[in-house]
Order: sequence, then structure tokens, then C-alpha cells
Amino acid sequence: MLRLSWLISLGISLLGFIIIEHFFTIQPEGVSGSGNSGAIGIALVLPFLLLSLFTTYRYFSELSRNAKDKLNRIFALVSGIILIGIFIYFANGYKNDIIESLGGPTTDPNSKIYGFPLLNQYTNHVFFNFYTFGLVHTISGLIVSPK
Repeated sequence: MLRLSWLISLGISLLGFIIIEHFFTIQPEGVSGSGNSGAIGIALVLPFLLLSLFTTYRYFSELSRNAKDKLNRIFALVSGIILIGIFIYFANGYKNDIIESLGGPTTDPNSKIYGFPLLNQYTNHVFFNFYTFGLVHTISGLIVSPK
């Protein structure tokens, strides 16, 4: 039952991330309005994300508690660390591509996002994408690493 609730919470929060990434982010060719419409989506997804992170923690806590073989525990720990490295690498590349497509960071006067806060209507998908979703859930599962 815990596995099913974990999968459902993962699916709902991932769907929320995808919606924010694709529907609440203005493309660089678009015209900026006032405010960040993504704040609505973020406010709606945040409770589901927190629930999903808690369920991930509980699920991996049960798996860790039931694992008898020390080699499997070490393999899970090493795999989790490698997965975190992979997610960080791809998330950083994705962020750099987005910032480059917008003409530079928020501190560059020539960029489209000059003067905006880091989380704005153009950069919602820097923070809400598959890579950051996978990263926070991997960290949540790795917190209960083998003792």
C-alpha cells in the first residue's frame, strides 16, 4: 500500500512540475506582463510536492529497514549519490541553456530578464523541471541511507 501511495504522489507532483514548466512559463519570444503567473501553479503544486517528498522518505525508509544484505544497502547508497551527480549535471546545463536563451542573467542589462528576481515568469522552468524533481526526490530517498 505504501508503494502505491508513493507512486501516486510521485505522479501527481511530477504532473504539477510539468504543468508549471510548460504552461506557466513565458517563452523568450513572449511579452512580459506584470507579476509571475507561475506563482499560482507553484502554490498549487507545493503541498503535493511536500507530500510526495514525505512519502518518498517513508517508502525508502521502509526499504532500508527491510534490506538485510549490506551489499545491497551500499549499492543503493552509491547509486543514489551517482544519480544526484547526474541530476545536478543535467539541471545545471538546462539552467545555463535557458539563461543563455534569455540573453544572460538577471544582472546583465542586455538580457530579457534584467531586473527581475531569479524566479520569474521566464525562468519558472529553471526550478520546476524533471531534473530538479528527480534531484529533490533522490535526496529525499538518500537521507534514509543505510546506517
